[in-house]
Amino acid sequence: MPTVFQPDFRMPSTATHAPVNTTGAPITAEDTQDYFTEVAVDYSAWSPSYNMHFGFWRAGLNPLRREGMLVEMNRAVGRALRLDESQPTAGRRRRCVIDMGCGAGATARTLVGDDASLYAVTVTNVPVQNRIAARLDAAAGVADRMAHIEADYTRTGLPAAQADGAWAVESACYAEGTAKADFVREAARLLKPGARLVVVDGFLLRKNPGRIAAWLHRLWADSWAVPTLAVRDDFTAALRDNGFEDIEFKSLRWRVAPSALHIPVLATRFTLAELWKARGRLSPWRRKHIVASYCALALGMFWRDFDYCMVTARRAGC
Repeated sequence: MPTVFQPDFRMPSTATHAPVNTTGAPITAEDTQDYFTEVAVDYSAWSPSYNMHFGFWRAGLNPLRREGMLVEMNRAVGRALRLDESQPTAGRRRRCVIDMGCGAGATARTLVGDDASLYAVTVTNVPVQNRIAARLDAAAGVADRMAHIEADYTRTGLPAAQADGAWAVESACYAEGTAKADFVREAARLLKPGARLVVVDGFLLRKNPGRIAAWLHRLWADSWAVPTLAVRDDFTAALRDNGFEDIEFKSLRWRVAPSALHIPVLATRFTLAELWKARGRLSPWRRKHIVASYCALALGMFWRDFDYCMVTARRAGC
């Protein structure tokens, strides 16, 4: 009988690499896969451990040390899952959690390293990310409690109601639509009753942002191969429609600001170094990746239109 560690499917190997989307057409799943494949190693400049997200600053952390804040974001996700609260007897058995859109599995690696009762399944449709993850798992000594699958996180093929918790850190935005309904539906299917979903991401606060904010959002989204950010109210409605309760949005604007302020220096230094190595020529997706880094910082200044949030919700039924 399949378990959360033994998916009841095999993904066909049909990956193709389409040209970069430069036509102004909507971003597709193929665009996203091509982007992450092409820039995979570039993320190591942000984090040697491949924490592909912003950091979480708290008192006691040095805001000049980015990696510590990045790891703290992983731990903030772990705290928000409230695993001991939803499964009070879980300490006497193993618990299974799922990272939906994992990148190279950094969040799962942190949580599994901190808690010997955890086993993690990570989901990405970018094969190179799983290869990086496997190498880092082995170095961290947690390979026996990590399983990486190649799949679309909106239809993972994993068995239903087996997960004690699930999260998406800066990955839910890659689902279609402003409600991210397909992503939410799959998360609801995977979670046990009473288990929690945690989403950390940027959100549009209204459907029709101001003109400059809308332009920045589109430039940022196209450059990072994102179809669109979720609209907060639409995402909330999708959670309710799929059986989630106790939905809470918490702004992390000030928590992520110290790590976001690392972008200008790092992005500029990285750009100059890569241009030097490539003799002034970078591939289209790598150029877009650099543009998006600057746009992310600019977009965060439009408080009426955009926020960076942690969303928590409990699967109904317990």
